[in-house]
Amino acid sequence: MSSAATASDSQETKEPLLKYERVGGHFHAIFKDDSLSCIALHVNFVCAGTYGGNVLLLELDGRFIRRLHQHYKKVNQVCIDETGQYIASCSDDGTVAVYILFPATGASAATDISGNKHSSNQNKEKTRQVSVSSTGGEVNIYNYFSAVYAVQLEDRYAMKREKSFACGGVSGQLIINKRGWIIDKESTVHEGEGPVQLIRWKDGLVAWANDWGVKVYDSENDQRVTYIERPPNCPPMELCRCHLEWQSNDVLLVAWAHTLRVVTFKKGHAEQPASPTSAAALDAVEHQSGTITAEVVALLTFDFFVAGISPWGGGSVVSVLAFRPPGSGSSTGPPTSKSARIEGEGESGEMPYPEVHVVRLDGKQVSADLLNLKGYQRLRASDYMMPTLRYAHAHPSDLETDPSSIYDAGYGQLVYVCTPKDVVICRLRDADDRVQWALARKQYDRALDVALHDPRALRRVVLTDVLETYLGDLLRHKLFQKTAEEIHRLFIGGGEEYAKLWEKYVYVFAQRGQLSAIARYMPTASPRLPKVQYEMVLKHFLDSDPGQLLELIRKWPKPRRQDAPAVKQQTESDNSVAPEYTETTHVFEPLYDAQAWINQLETVVRRRRIAEADAERLSVETMYLMEALAELYTATEQYDHALRIYLSQGEFCSNKDFAFKLITEHQLWSLVANKVVNLMRIDKTIAVRMLVNQTEQLKISDIVTQLEGEPELLHTYLHELVLHRLGEYNSEIYSALHEKQVALYAEYAPDFLLKFLQTSNFVPLEKAYKYCSEHSPPLWDTMIYILGRMGQHKKALDLILTQRGDINQAIQFVQEHDEGLWDYLIDLSLTSKANVEELLKFASQHKIDPIKLIRKIPDDMEIENLKQKVIAIITNYRVQQNLCIGSARCLITIAWSFCTAKLQPTSVPACGSQEGVCHLQRVAACSVVRNGDSTRVCV
Repeated sequence: MSSAATASDSQETKEPLLKYERVGGHFHAIFKDDSLSCIALHVNFVCAGTYGGNVLLLELDGRFIRRLHQHYKKVNQVCIDETGQYIASCSDDGTVAVYILFPATGASAATDISGNKHSSNQNKEKTRQVSVSSTGGEVNIYNYFSAVYAVQLEDRYAMKREKSFACGGVSGQLIINKRGWIIDKESTVHEGEGPVQLIRWKDGLVAWANDWGVKVYDSENDQRVTYIERPPNCPPMELCRCHLEWQSNDVLLVAWAHTLRVVTFKKGHAEQPASPTSAAALDAVEHQSGTITAEVVALLTFDFFVAGISPWGGGSVVSVLAFRPPGSGSSTGPPTSKSARIEGEGESGEMPYPEVHVVRLDGKQVSADLLNLKGYQRLRASDYMMPTLRYAHAHPSDLETDPSSIYDAGYGQLVYVCTPKDVVICRLRDADDRVQWALARKQYDRALDVALHDPRALRRVVLTDVLETYLGDLLRHKLFQKTAEEIHRLFIGGGEEYAKLWEKYVYVFAQRGQLSAIARYMPTASPRLPKVQYEMVLKHFLDSDPGQLLELIRKWPKPRRQDAPAVKQQTESDNSVAPEYTETTHVFEPLYDAQAWINQLETVVRRRRIAEADAERLSVETMYLMEALAELYTATEQYDHALRIYLSQGEFCSNKDFAFKLITEHQLWSLVANKVVNLMRIDKTIAVRMLVNQTEQLKISDIVTQLEGEPELLHTYLHELVLHRLGEYNSEIYSALHEKQVALYAEYAPDFLLKFLQTSNFVPLEKAYKYCSEHSPPLWDTMIYILGRMGQHKKALDLILTQRGDINQAIQFVQEHDEGLWDYLIDLSLTSKANVEELLKFASQHKIDPIKLIRKIPDDMEIENLKQKVIAIITNYRVQQNLCIGSARCLITIAWSFCTAKLQPTSVPACGSQEGVCHLQRVAACSVVRNGDSTRVCV
């Protein structure tokens, strides 16, 4: 049996969720002479009841095990406890049979009759319990003298000391039977609302359905929990039964007619529940005040009658068996799949096929399949059964966040869709089915995703076959780069298991001339490919792409000069090599022969350099080959050869940092002593810093000699000496370099020349002045500084006023050098109105005679705001005069106090000589003498 495709062609490619298989075995014998009336599932077997009264044990695939008991009439329900040791069945003959498949050793079969207690003492003689022997077990028969429609064993029945079961039937009573060590106890929980059609018992909560609705009873607290009304306009029980399933210990699924309710139970004090999903749900649930409360959290309405339900793991998915009556408007065509046509019984005319729907509890439909069951044309909704078996190892998952987890929710789910004449197993399509379905439709990427999701779940499909099919499709479409990326993603971490595949696809890419796509992904450690493949790749890039060759040599683990199994030698050599060149594989044999490749690269480089001798510079490809050769020299500890290559490359060296690291770590100073220009061309900044810091190994004079022909490099080196080695450099030994450096500064860094002149003690000022004056434009600030140091102050003032035009700088220059230049500054400034105004502004603040300045102002020069400037001069002058007078008076007072304290006699002579006292009390005469424009204070 298989799922049917939808009518729409656009949905034919949608992957089915479920698969179906018709069960044979002993079921064929049952269907030949009898009909199936009820069925229950256990992980080890199936228990089936028939219309003829037989209770049979079968394998899950239908093979016969044994017959348990012969009822006289139709078996209405069978129930199996969790351990599979106890089975209960009930029948229209009024009996309930409890089978013990594995009784205790030495237990004898006995027959006794015992009375039953009734809560109202009205039915003491109605129930008879008989214990008789059965082949390979024991059976206890309870007679209720009227048809029993439902029976249910309590949870953990085999582990309880007092074993209880609930039953009910045409009498309308729900009876709970407790079997003790001595006698059985019976109590009637409910009666008077029509026949009890169905019972489900979970974790102390007993749910049952009758003509009025569904009730839930707390058997542990002997208290009714809730009542759910029968849906309106519901067909009679004979046509459409109620279906109850516990999804978990506190969630009950109630499916009846067109509706499915999800009821949750909470332990604790009764509270006003949250609003149900609809008004009908609110009216249908009666909340009781007690320790357990119930609430309808979801209500689903369908356009068909529910003939069975099966909860899935995860708590938000359920499968529903749908029954549509004739003329309901549903499609009545047969399933379109081949297997459905073969196994079915032909077309049905007007009777719709039964359907299996997988829906989420939020109302969204996941899948829907049509089933071509035998004899479905003559069946009612009440004739279908849908028992469910879920294996204990199945795990729930979050279906809301992961769309693919619908398969996790159905993992371990086994559903039997049964009719009186047919049994079909419905299960989730496993990984093999999904992979084969995708491969058949050439959806190779989808097949691979499914296979990789859980490779251990594959049984009939080999993962490597799926991988090769997927990669082969990419290669057929010439997607070489993507194929290489996928090979890396899929094979990485596969270890030696994928070594053969790696080896195969390297050759495949080589045959198609696409080694450049896969080379960067080739493994070098685990797995380890044959040595010939690595050398094949290197040879390919040597001829076609030297840049890729250099990249691979840098990336792959470096072979050493002595690649031997002596781990100690390898470790010792690691200490003398830069860290990035010590990554070697844990396999002793190198990826390729380093010395052979050195010889080969030397030949190729030599040939290329001869061919490119007339060119201005070497080609990029030759540079790549030279750096690859340097990498191998370094790997084999031939550091001097490697450094020579880097020095010969100069500015085109791409491994600059490592070139300098070679020098410092391996003390190759002698090699660079005569190659300073080449070294600085690799990286001027790093090279200069190294040369300045290593003056002991690299003498300043030798470096300057080599840099004579490169003035810019020489300037950079000498400038670095000024910045970081001034104490050593500012000495008479290097005085000649100071003179040379003035010209270099004037050419390359004129802004720094003034600072250099301020720090250097050996610069000839005349030559420095000449360099500055010849510079274009002239370095006026530096020239003014030089004139100041040479004592040519008036010439400096001339430059300041004529070239710089800065009177403030001129005033500062006079203050710093010679205050006798004030008159000369005034005379020079008289030609400029702006200069005179600035001098008037600062006249009172400097040693400038304002009267002399005003008298020298030409008569025809108009000074703006002259009156205000003169007032400001006078005001400022008076302030200074007052400050001087006040300071003088303070000084007089302090001096008088000091003199008085020092000249005061310590004792008066006995003779009372007046002359001695007068001599000690001399008074200092103080006066303020005004002399010109200054004030002198005398004490």
